[in-house]
Amino acid sequence: MKTHNFSYKKAEELKRFVTAQGAILPRAKTGLSAKFQKKLACEVKRARHLALLPFTQTV
Repeated sequence: MKTHNFSYKKAEELKRFVTAQGAILPRAKTGLSAKFQKKLACEVKRARHLALLPFTQTV
């Protein structure tokens, strides 16, 4: 079984699950279960609030 250890501190890893515009990728694209998708969303939002990830990308 594959474990997912998402952490807001690992911003580079979280960037894989965020689009170029800054939106979190859906479950269909990430292949995560509902439990891990929620954890991912929570960690991405936490990283955004701590300014480790941008809310949006400038185009």
